[in-house]
Amino acid sequence: MSSDSKHNATSSNEEDFNMVKEEQTNGVTDQDSEYLALMERIRERKFDRAKRLIRNQVVRPTLMWEKWEEENDKWLAEHYPNDFDLDNQNELLCETAEPPSSMIVPLFRYQKEWLFWSLKQEESSTKGGILADEMGMGKTIQAIALVLAKRELGKAISESGLLSSSLSTTQELPAVKGTLIICPVVAAIQWVNEINRCAAEGSNKILVYHGNKRKHIHNIEEYDFVITTYSTVEAEYRKNVMPPKQKCQWCGKSYFEEKFSIHQKKCGPDSVKNSNQSKKKRKKLNLGVELLKQETDSMESATNMQKTDSTELEANVQKADSIESETDMQKAGHRKSMKRSSMTEEGKNDGSINNSASVSQDLSRKKSILHTVKWDRIILDEAHYVKGRRCNTTKAILALESSYKWALSGTPIQNLVGELYSLVRFLQIVPYSFYFCKDCDCRTPDYSSTAECPQCPHKSVRHFCWWNRYIATPIKREGNSGSGRDAMVLLKHKILKSILLRRSKKGRAADLALPMKIVTLRKDSLDIKEEDYYMSLYNKSQAQFNIYVQAGTVMNNYAHIFELLIRLRQAVLHPYLVVYSSTALAKNGSMDSGNIEQPCGLCQDTVEDPVITSCNHAFCKTCLIDFAASVGQVSYPLCSELLTVDLRANNDKADQNSKPTLKRFRSSSILNRIQLDDFQSSTKIDALREEIRFMIERDGSAKGIVFSQFTTFLDLIHYSLQKSGINCVQLVGSMSIAARAAAVTRFTADPDCSIFLMSLKAGSVALNLTVASHVFIMDPWWNSAVERQAQDRIHRIGQYKPVRIMRFAIENTIEEKILKLQEKKELVFEGTIGGSSEAFGKLTEEDLKFLFVT
Repeated sequence: MSSDSKHNATSSNEEDFNMVKEEQTNGVTDQDSEYLALMERIRERKFDRAKRLIRNQVVRPTLMWEKWEEENDKWLAEHYPNDFDLDNQNELLCETAEPPSSMIVPLFRYQKEWLFWSLKQEESSTKGGILADEMGMGKTIQAIALVLAKRELGKAISESGLLSSSLSTTQELPAVKGTLIICPVVAAIQWVNEINRCAAEGSNKILVYHGNKRKHIHNIEEYDFVITTYSTVEAEYRKNVMPPKQKCQWCGKSYFEEKFSIHQKKCGPDSVKNSNQSKKKRKKLNLGVELLKQETDSMESATNMQKTDSTELEANVQKADSIESETDMQKAGHRKSMKRSSMTEEGKNDGSINNSASVSQDLSRKKSILHTVKWDRIILDEAHYVKGRRCNTTKAILALESSYKWALSGTPIQNLVGELYSLVRFLQIVPYSFYFCKDCDCRTPDYSSTAECPQCPHKSVRHFCWWNRYIATPIKREGNSGSGRDAMVLLKHKILKSILLRRSKKGRAADLALPMKIVTLRKDSLDIKEEDYYMSLYNKSQAQFNIYVQAGTVMNNYAHIFELLIRLRQAVLHPYLVVYSSTALAKNGSMDSGNIEQPCGLCQDTVEDPVITSCNHAFCKTCLIDFAASVGQVSYPLCSELLTVDLRANNDKADQNSKPTLKRFRSSSILNRIQLDDFQSSTKIDALREEIRFMIERDGSAKGIVFSQFTTFLDLIHYSLQKSGINCVQLVGSMSIAARAAAVTRFTADPDCSIFLMSLKAGSVALNLTVASHVFIMDPWWNSAVERQAQDRIHRIGQYKPVRIMRFAIENTIEEKILKLQEKKELVFEGTIGGSSEAFGKLTEEDLKFLFVT
């Protein structure tokens, strides 16, 4: 194409755009600066597109992603002035659908509105969406109503002679009628109970697919509801679907296939100089020096060797060099022969690497029941569990196939807009969930910048993620101004409006008619002994922290600093938690290995859902994943080894019952390490006992839930309340599904059991405990939203008593600073419900300094 025609094309595009701009800005005053700035950004993007289309004197056709980009600009120009509140819009829904005949419980009006909206969504191109009602508004019941209504509708269609699209037999995977529900472990039994309560008896076949017994289940297609957990899906994916890692013969590390070839270029005798070769050269040099030293010593010790020529020594060194060189050549030849063998094998498969990989994946899929069928519907409960786009839980969920997809979460957008991306990918929203090529129309839902595109021959740098380019990056870079505001408007009104429904308790107060919720913060002071102990520990911790500040290594000692903070928080609750901790006893050499289990290396508490690293240290799974995601590849402070772990070997350990003792506590409980005859209470425990007494005096039938982040503290509370004649039941993360269900059943059914002691990690989500009317939060967390989630275990549909929430804090301690940090972080953390250990990735260096400032 000539330069004149190129200039004419560009001029024509500019004239067309000016005409459009004049039409769109007609009636807009000069004072409307934001809108004019938007039009200027649209103009710049239009010229960028014109330049891309005319490059290297060649005119190419417009690609699909460029058309979508242009459509977004037109949409922004039309809707930008009409910015509105998405929550208010969802509160104004008015069309309803009646529940199916098999639904035996009544629905509120807003739940009937959901039923109408969800049925409409499944008929749309989205085929699903996100239900983000506030916690305690019955998302579980609404999801069950959808499944039953769609099944009833499907029967009517089949009787009329029409086939449902979800029963198509043209799919690669066989379609089944069942709905797969993926939830946290604690919610599995809750789903079973809700399905049985909402649907007619005997109308549904339900399977809980969890634990070791799941390996013997082969008739999964017969069930209407299959309930499993995120950890189970991840385990199935890791063991059966993920490609195996290849071990490098030079360094011993394992890599996935797409990264193994890249690693080989940097490792081995044929690679460029690297750390391994440097080590070899150092070893070779040390060998020569050692031979020289040995020879010199022998010359000095033997008089008859005084005239020995040094050429023999040099020959020894040269001999060592030649031996190592010869070995390297043999290894290099072996590596090349392996490469030729691999190429020959690929040639036998018509040179198609993708085909062989897909065949291998298909064979492995057959070993995973969950991944070997196409589900009618997949429902993610507490869908924020898959917010990390690169974690294996997310990859395992995305590998599942279904006709319809739904995500249930009180806050799908948590701290960062990027956390919504995993749900967008799960729903497969076009174009936001795909990667695109700048040079062709290929697209893929997952792509690694280190690998070649499986769809086209263009280089990796020519590919981009639509979500990052048009949503996440602009918001992260510019916030709510400029292109960041453009992205925010697109997110709120073009994406979320089409896939998300959210209602609040305040907006639907007339429907819910929930009783009032009274939240009180009780502040107490430590007694003299507790204060002396706490201040000595605080001064020691502050001195250590100042050393990190002066050295500029605060974030490099992240785990060390969190251990200091955790010890301070435990000292406020009860000195026993520090004095009789597993770590302290191990340092003193008084640990009985048969009676003490290893604490989590991050939260320093009893391990929940344990994983063991390569250096044989135990961690809570959630603590380790969140910590690694926030800090990256780190060393464990006690042994300085890189934190590496195979999650496959530990997924089912949480199902094992802890060994009980005569005192009805775990053998590893802190109660078995202290002298119970001299047991002393603490300020926090005394305050709790007083509040429980007030609760019983007001209402003799009242029940309460006690939350703490430390299971060791729950043991101390349990023992103290038990001595006072108060019946308790306990729920922690190490309990199996059956044990958790038994604990919930006893608390709800036994009128004499008045207190439920609950770990914040294990019990702050997915439980319905409206039988209780009081919540006692023993220790504040970095983010108040996590505490609000715990409160909503009782302030939800079915609650008829006034709800009282008592939060405990100790004056002039680390807890007061945490409360101030909650206020400071309120806007940033608003809506976060990812679990207590999530804060590991949220505290910045400034926050850590704030906590240690006197």
